[in-house]
Amino acid sequence: MSKLQESDLVMRIVAIGSGIVALIEAVLKIMGVSLAVWGWDWIGGLVSFGLAILVILLGIRPIQYAPVFLGILGVLVIIFGVLIGGIIIIIATFIGAFT
Repeated sequence: MSKLQESDLVMRIVAIGSGIVALIEAVLKIMGVSLAVWGWDWIGGLVSFGLAILVILLGIRPIQYAPVFLGILGVLVIIFGVLIGGIIIIIATFIGAFT
């Protein structure tokens, strides 16, 4: 396996893992428990839930510009108040972008 394929695999694994973390954190936000003090309560949790599903789908089947879309989704997840999942999505973005 070449270096490019290995780094793509790492980005995909990190994206799937961060999507799962973001899903869990979004469900907690819907239930009223959140680490971030910003966001739109349960509405932000629902939107973050949908964005986390998109992140998982990008990890399972990446498209040509997957790191760019992961970065946009990561920033949106952080804006809607899912902090830890968003930060890990940004890390997956950097792994995919710098390799």
